[in-house]
Amino acid sequence: MEQTHPVRVAYDAQAFLSQNGGTGKGIQLRNLLGPFAGTFLGFATKGKSYAEHALIQGGIGGYRVWQQLSLPVFLRRWKADYFLAPYNTAPLFIPKRTKLILVLHDAIPIGNYRGRDVRGAVDHVYRRFLATKAVSRAHVVLTVSDYSKQQILARFPDAKVRVIPCSIGASWFDAAVRRPIDQRENYIFMVTASVPHKNTSGALQAYSRYVSSTGTSSPARLRIVGLSNAKERFAREAATLGVGRLVDFEPYVTDPELRELYRRARMILVPSFMEGFGIPLLEAMASGTPVASSNAGSLPEVGGSAPIYFDPKDIEAMAAALSRVLNDTELQHRMMDAGIQRAQDFHPERAQQQVEEFWRGLATEETGHQRPAFFSLSQDAKLLEPQQRQ
Repeated sequence: MEQTHPVRVAYDAQAFLSQNGGTGKGIQLRNLLGPFAGTFLGFATKGKSYAEHALIQGGIGGYRVWQQLSLPVFLRRWKADYFLAPYNTAPLFIPKRTKLILVLHDAIPIGNYRGRDVRGAVDHVYRRFLATKAVSRAHVVLTVSDYSKQQILARFPDAKVRVIPCSIGASWFDAAVRRPIDQRENYIFMVTASVPHKNTSGALQAYSRYVSSTGTSSPARLRIVGLSNAKERFAREAATLGVGRLVDFEPYVTDPELRELYRRARMILVPSFMEGFGIPLLEAMASGTPVASSNAGSLPEVGGSAPIYFDPKDIEAMAAALSRVLNDTELQHRMMDAGIQRAQDFHPERAQQQVEEFWRGLATEETGHQRPAFFSLSQDAKLLEPQQRQ
């Protein structure tokens, strides 16, 4: 088969319009673009871009309207061969020539999870509808763990599902800046969100039990990142539990600040009812910080033997895990070493190799050539109209 044109891969780049990169989903988008970040076509709404490369921006409406109405127009205009939808959903209508590569991080969008209020329930129904439609027509579904793969196949047995695990930046693995356990500050660290499956309320309850049982006047504090929009609600919960003065809800933090918070902590708490991967667990292990983790979802798959595990529904067990780690210096050292070793399995160099193999395999499938070429935005400056050069 002759190659008639370089393979054009487009992707939804909306995460790059957020200063924090879209958190976990934005991290995985960067992983999946790998060395092709400046080669693939990134589409986003209007707004300030934090991407390191040029994006094609424009269209109408907020993100949801733009995704369904403007994004398909972009895909048709730029004749995309493949479209990477990195946030669990995709436009209902995309050009026939364009093959959908859907990233489904876990089974939550296609499951029966609900928000705390009517708005959360409606939002979930909407996202579940889009995610279900997207899985049913995807050329390939990418997910981040074998656990998530089995969850997806249980609902869509005919789906073609491939696992490419998450990774984090190489700076997380810098041994020169890791702190020895005896130089850590006296706090437990948690990176979470307000959605129910993160189990933040359960973590506050377990922390309260730990404080009550510690028997000292200076228990480890709890520092939380990721709840800026729901800080007041969880601050009230902490106050009701009697630990309000010991819980710090951190404001937005930069990546360097986040790494420092991990590296200075005595331990990390991951209390989730469900995770498709669990990036905070990997960040903790790469930082050499002991982890008490839920045994739910993919967390044991990612953590291996490095963390101390507990049932996230068992508040007493979670509190006991906190006490066990904090009261045993020898255990902390063993966990630190085990975590550093385990984190190497997800080093970005390994992830990049998998990403390159995936995209080059798709391009070979598209063209029939063993060494296919990808379309580069720099090959045609006309694609970027002046108002789109962000």
